[in-house]
Amino acid sequence: MRNHFLILFLLISIAGSSQTLTYQAVVEAALKNNFDIQIAKNNATIAETQNTYGNAGFLPRLDLIASGNFANNATRQEFSSGLSVDKSGVNSSNVSAGAYLNWTIFDGMKMFATKQRLEYLEESGQLSLKLQIENTIQDVTLAYFQVVKQEQLIKGILSAKAVSEERIKIAEKKQALGSGSNVELLQAKLDLNAQKANLITQRNLLNQYKGDLLILLKSDPYSTFTVDSVFAFTEIKSAEEIKANIEKTNTAMLLAQKNVSVANQYVKELRAQYLPKLDIGASYQFGRSQSTAGLALYNQNQGLNYGFTFTWNLFNGLNTSNQIKVAKLDLENNSLYVESTKYMLFSGANIAYTRWLGDKEMLALEEENIKLAEESMKITTERMRLGLGNYLEIKESQKTYEEAITRLVNARFNLKVSETELRKLTGELLK
Repeated sequence: MRNHFLILFLLISIAGSSQTLTYQAVVEAALKNNFDIQIAKNNATIAETQNTYGNAGFLPRLDLIASGNFANNATRQEFSSGLSVDKSGVNSSNVSAGAYLNWTIFDGMKMFATKQRLEYLEESGQLSLKLQIENTIQDVTLAYFQVVKQEQLIKGILSAKAVSEERIKIAEKKQALGSGSNVELLQAKLDLNAQKANLITQRNLLNQYKGDLLILLKSDPYSTFTVDSVFAFTEIKSAEEIKANIEKTNTAMLLAQKNVSVANQYVKELRAQYLPKLDIGASYQFGRSQSTAGLALYNQNQGLNYGFTFTWNLFNGLNTSNQIKVAKLDLENNSLYVESTKYMLFSGANIAYTRWLGDKEMLALEEENIKLAEESMKITTERMRLGLGNYLEIKESQKTYEEAITRLVNARFNLKVSETELRKLTGELLK
């Protein structure tokens, strides 16, 4: 409970204040607030609520029924015995009440097939909820690390900007001593202005990405926050393990397989209509009628009644046969969808794994490149301070560094995208 209050405090912050949101806090907030997850959760609860023995037809039905009729009439009667009745203001009443029990003992095993179908529907509801949670986590993960990527990029631009500011100071000192040219100073100022303009553009993009993340979190769009600007990666299984587990752990695959089971149970329910049906019934009834005129002035009955009903439909215009044909086609479609899903998942996993390997190799290369670019810029900056270099040399070094920063943060983000996709394919994203 304490964690929920912390998340709420982080997300619904006062305009102007800034909070640091961790990835875990963002995921928890999204799972709590996301509308699609709430809808999927309600649908799963509906399926769970409907999975009862009573809904499947196992349990009896008990009704309590009571009725009463009261009248005031004029009565005229003539009987064969010669007796006649001619009277007005005749009061009469008829009251009945009873408890009626009906229980289906055998319905061609339909109730068993129905109960199993309800079990599968409940499991499908849970899988649909899990799939929606995975989709939400994937969206939030990419949105969060898009912000992380942008903040890292801005840090890189600020580092390069600091070098330009240092260049201006050195150029101004050299010019004051009469050993520098105005061109060098102007070029340094032009480069600084270009970096400032780029910084404005990247900060606008950062605000846009933060807004996209807040939309996913259903949070105050005017909230201000920062993120833990570090990329955290998870080790991925081998291609063989991914392929071996994808049928067992992928949520979309499990949901497709469960739909086949549901369709198969529905066929069994329809086939039960070919068999006879046996119901037993019992009732306890009370009835009383009375009148101030007529042959029967008072009549009362009460007692227990019981019996059975046996029905067997032998022909209903081939409706059952047609229903079974349609249900079998639906079962075949669900089976085909399983095969289609399996093919797409295997193909997607192969592509994603190959891309992940490439992204991982690319990140290692860019991590090496950024070290080289930083070392190069450090050397050229020191040479410039000592008057050994020129502005073209430092400008080229800065450009190389900025390009290396951009490639590095893109490589980190691309690896995170590939990793997230693979973890979703293997059903491990929730872990």
